[in-house]
Order: sequence, then C-alpha cells, then structure tokens
Amino acid sequence: MRALLFALAFLCAAAPLRAGPVIGIAYPPAGDAAARAFTVRVLADLGVRHVRIGETWARRPLHAAPDDFAPLKRRIGALRAGGLRVLLTVSSDGPEGACLRRNDHACALAPDAPFEAFITALLAAVGDDIEAIQFANEWDNRFPGNSADFLALHARFAATVRAEHPALTLVLGGITGRAPYSAVICEGGLVPDLGPDADPATILHEMCQRDPARNLAARAMVSEALARADYDVADLHLYDAANAWPGAVAWMLARTGGRPLWLTEFGGPNPRLEPSSPGYQATRLALYLDTAATLPVARAYYFKLTDDPGSHHSRSGLYDSRARPKPALEVFRAAMR
Repeated sequence: MRALLFALAFLCAAAPLRAGPVIGIAYPPAGDAAARAFTVRVLADLGVRHVRIGETWARRPLHAAPDDFAPLKRRIGALRAGGLRVLLTVSSDGPEGACLRRNDHACALAPDAPFEAFITALLAAVGDDIEAIQFANEWDNRFPGNSADFLALHARFAATVRAEHPALTLVLGGITGRAPYSAVICEGGLVPDLGPDADPATILHEMCQRDPARNLAARAMVSEALARADYDVADLHLYDAANAWPGAVAWMLARTGGRPLWLTEFGGPNPRLEPSSPGYQATRLALYLDTAATLPVARAYYFKLTDDPGSHHSRSGLYDSRARPKPALEVFRAAMR
C-alpha cells in the first residue's frame, strides 16, 4: 500500500497543473459538529472552497417558519465560517400533508401545498448564506411524475427564488447521465470505458438494449426541461465512463440555450461492474479528474469526501466511512495543487 501511495503521488506531482472547472465536493459530512469540523479541516487542507449540501421539506413542518431551519442554519454557518461556499439542493420531497403521490425517493407536491411559503421561510433563514440553490436531485430518474409535473413544480420554486432572493444563482435540478449517455453511447456508438475488466457487451446491454424506450423518454424529458425551465445554470451528474463525458456535456450544452453547465456530481467507479479496491479507485480518480479538466463546465463537485454505505457509489470517498484516508486522497490532493 505504501508503494502504491508513493507511485500515485509521484505520477500526480509530475503531471502538469490542471485547468478546467473549479472543483468542489458534493455532500460532505455535516450532520453534527464533529462532522462539520472534519469537513472544514480536510477541505481547507485540500484547497476546496465549494460544497453541495441538501435540505428537504420532509424534515420540516408543513407550515414552516424561519426558526424551523435552525439545524440547517448551523450546518451552513459552520461551513461558511470555514471558508466554504454552499450550493443548496432542495429535494423534491415534503411532509405527508404536502404530497400528492410519492415513491421511494421523492414526492409530487400537491397544487395547493404551501410550497412557496416553505421556500420563502427557507430563504429568510439561509438565503444570505448560500451562493446557489436548486430544486430536486436526479429528478429525471426519481421524480414520481412526468416532465410537465416537474416543470410545474420547478416554475413555482424558481418564481419564489426570483422574487425573494434574486441574487441567488438558480441551478436546474440535478440530471443523471442517462439521457446524454444514451445519445452518445446507444445512438452514437461510443463504447464506454469502465476499466480493463468490464465487459463492453454487458455494459451496452444494461445501458442500451434492456430498455430503449426509457432512454428515449429520458432524452425527451431532459430536452424539454432544458428548453422550457427558468434557470441560470444547468446541472449534470457524470459517473464511471469518463470517455463518454465530453460527448455527454456537448449534448447538454446544445440544449441549454447558451446557459452554462455545472457537474454537481462526478466520480466512480461503477460499484457493480468495476473492482472495488482502494488502489483501483485511485487510478480511476486520476482519469476522472484529468477528463473533468478538459470539459467546458465552470464547476464540478466530486462525489464524495467519505465512503457512504447508503449511496449507490458507496466506496467513492477520499476517506473511508471511518474517516481514514484512502489512496484516492493523494490523487485528489495532487490535482488541487
């Protein structure tokens, strides 16, 4: 392990400084004071100044007041005191009295739900402490409704943000890679690179052949949202197949009407199709960072700082779940120099 760390550090130190997007971290630990202190300390050491964190109406009362956001205000306050700038993702979820229908990830809010009042109270509590805000995470995969349903909710969200805090950067809700990947890989013929041990036939079956109708629907849904929604910055999540990222970004930018694109999540490796060893993760992280540096995006948030058993990419952390450094940490550190 020591030899691997030395080799990775040497290779990264010998590489030229990376240009490209400002690198942030998506969803670093911030749940309690100890977690926030850890995040502030290690991100300061790495030179990271941007983080993405989440908030959900489901944790607040139906009729929320600014004081109900005291836990969120403590989280953001500690991060800001540590020199970090916050993108806040408001999930597409809510208390039972606000939901028309729900699935395992989110709910479709009822037309008469006091959504605008919730957002107004949220902004009164923390609007001055964040730099950007968005509604819904991976809504193209998780939202229990169609594109018209999502766009109606996003319009309510956007109108409230514009009225209550017009200086905030409004980011369109996070989009998975399915739509652009299906265009680049399934329609464009690119063979995705998931490392030397991955079987391209298995990947293409999973991505393209198993459910082509879903891919068509995803492209239509995302294209409609990019064309019709009110936003300042579009958002895309890219994982695993780094050779598909340039084409995926180009597909998105062709539909944003000239508005910029952020990657609010990027990383890997694929937990089902690639090795899970820390050494393999470190070598792939170097590829992800090199590829991200070439993309025409202003911001890219790596997922994530620590391993998280509850996430699909559960072992993509720079630290393990007990906050012990992994080989990927030195690769990341070298990239931030």
